[in-house]
Amino acid sequence: MKIIHNVAHFSSSEKTFVTIGTFDGVHFGHQKIIKNLVTAAKKAGKKSVLLTFFPHPRMV
Repeated sequence: MKIIHNVAHFSSSEKTFVTIGTFDGVHFGHQKIIKNLVTAAKKAGKKSVLLTFFPHPRMV
């Protein structure tokens, strides 16, 4: 797993599978979303990317 703290520092020349959300805790629902993302990306031979926010958008 690679953690990138600024989206400006992310670059990918290949197609990726992405999910975007405020993952404020990895409860069962979030686990299912992440598992589905990773599974679909692996099946397609692509990378999976999870984009989240800190601080939470409501706090900005």
